[in-house]
Amino acid sequence: MVPLTADFLDNDLTLVFMAARIGLEHGWSHIYSADLQRQVFHELRPQAMFDNGGWWYLNTPPFAWLVAPLVPLGAEAAVATWLAISLASLAATWWIAAPGTGRMRALWLLGALAWYPVLYALSLVQPDFLIVLLVAVAWKLSQAGRPYLAGAVLGLTAIKPQLTLLLPLLLLTSGRWRVAIAWAAVAGGLGALSLISLGPNGLSDYRSLIGQAQGIANNRYFTLAYVLGPGALAYVASAVVTVVAAVAAYLNRQATDARIFALGLVATTLAATYWHLQDFTMLVLAAWLFWRDSPLAWQRWALLLVVVGGELAWGLTPLPVLLGVAIWFCELAVPAKVSRVAA
Repeated sequence: MVPLTADFLDNDLTLVFMAARIGLEHGWSHIYSADLQRQVFHELRPQAMFDNGGWWYLNTPPFAWLVAPLVPLGAEAAVATWLAISLASLAATWWIAAPGTGRMRALWLLGALAWYPVLYALSLVQPDFLIVLLVAVAWKLSQAGRPYLAGAVLGLTAIKPQLTLLLPLLLLTSGRWRVAIAWAAVAGGLGALSLISLGPNGLSDYRSLIGQAQGIANNRYFTLAYVLGPGALAYVASAVVTVVAAVAAYLNRQATDARIFALGLVATTLAATYWHLQDFTMLVLAAWLFWRDSPLAWQRWALLLVVVGGELAWGLTPLPVLLGVAIWFCELAVPAKVSRVAA
């Protein structure tokens, strides 16, 4: 809470509020206008310096649309409201997906709230918690035999699509094509509406800002590019992870929905080319679903590397958490029956 109490608008939700206000006042085709973003930013935070690298609004238009109803409340009230939504989303995700019962189940929520990437995401008032909840609901619906509704809910993750990028592909290759089709319909619809709302000029503005963001080292610091460099080798590694994950999902097609969803989230984390510390929040849900699939004892203990690595990633190095995610990915990639028989 220290960053929020120091400056309540020094967070990422302020950028979304900024874009939503531009959309309401100037039209949605202007939300990526650099001049308007800079102007509104200085109105909201006159005491702060506008950093062209860190203060652009780069999320998709649907996120700005979602925050638009909060604009009349003012920036500070919008931040407080979204922070409450984030905490409620994490609690709802825990209620839906956390394993165990009684006191043991309660410890999962305490553990999530104690993990540094989760705390960091809360301090930035990020949308990650809403994405986590949408994925949890999609998993629950898929498990209940309602694949089309599950896919429709999963399609709403287009608010921040990079957090679940490989999950629909793995659902498709694992034979859960109904979920994948419904996801494509909803996500594609939101994408089409975004393009229509932006128009040629708005799309040009977006490409310009994305081009500037590609030069920011922090956007790749928590990815394989940290190990392999920002060049072609990192992109090849991401492609290899994607192919291996798709094949693994096929080999695991008889596995539980929990295992496939966990594999999708972990594979997305490892293959990401644009990732931040707060985005590791997705692994909280992946861990709960992984645990529900009754992993072997050594596989559970291996998650400690991810937990400790997440604590060290920002201040020291992301290598431990990247290594932990890679080991976890390998555990999930091996078909469950094969790994248990071998053990």
